[in-house]
Amino acid sequence: KAAGAPAPLARAFSGAAAVLGRLPLPHLKRGPVLIAAGVLVLLALVALVVANSPLLAATDIQVKGSAHVDQQTVEQLVQVPDGTTLLNVDEASITASLTVNPWIDGVQIERKFPHTLIITPHERTVRAVAYITSDDIAWAISDDGIWIAPLSLSVAVDAEGNEVAASSDGSWPEGATVLSGVDAALQVARDNSALLLTDVPSDANPSSGKAVSSEVVLAGLEYARGFSSSFLEQVKDLSIASVEAISANLTSGVEVSLGEPDNITEKERVVTRLLEEQTGVTYINVREPGAYTFRSAPQ
Repeated sequence: KAAGAPAPLARAFSGAAAVLGRLPLPHLKRGPVLIAAGVLVLLALVALVVANSPLLAATDIQVKGSAHVDQQTVEQLVQVPDGTTLLNVDEASITASLTVNPWIDGVQIERKFPHTLIITPHERTVRAVAYITSDDIAWAISDDGIWIAPLSLSVAVDAEGNEVAASSDGSWPEGATVLSGVDAALQVARDNSALLLTDVPSDANPSSGKAVSSEVVLAGLEYARGFSSSFLEQVKDLSIASVEAISANLTSGVEVSLGEPDNITEKERVVTRLLEEQTGVTYINVREPGAYTFRSAPQ
């Protein structure tokens, strides 16, 4: 491509010079205009030569991994052709090759002159984790509404409830409790700082890299995006059996009936105030935040 690039540039600038030469410019003479156009063409050609110069060849290409995409995978995806320099690197092509992986939604490309190119993938933010009971599988959902990928539910905790890592042979430390089902999914969601969605309909149809189309899953995602971070810390999981019946189970044991994802900030405000002002609350209905109801345990 580099060898054929000067001709289009020369033709473009030649055409521009011809047009400028025909313009009725009262204060400019044809000679200076053509000279200026010629200078522009020369500068463009010089820039092209410099951009493709081996003096700036990208001979040291450093590829980094990310939380869910290891360095080896990134190296396999990245395509940097021979002859690439720090000035002619095809960023769009590199980005396209990496975003084939659903975890990656962008790429940071750094240049360190004269020969170093650093490629760092940017991951999608996991906003929610959908646990599908029928398949015993948990799916990561991005902030922008994409099914990213299924997550491993191989999780164990120690006696204090702290997550522990498996040994090199895959065994768990002595005394560890291996989690399963929704308990494992909850731990995975916490690991990803995401909201766990439970009671997910079996027709949600997750597929890596595809946009979420399920109305109820999108509704759950709206709550995950709409609640404040401090309130999300109090939410154990969000039940999304249907859009109208969405409810939050708090870590305190309180059930909050939320309904459709509207007036989210106001619903959070009502729940927070009630929990601060009332003792023994077990259930709050804020489907209509202006006409909320609640129940408390008998004293």
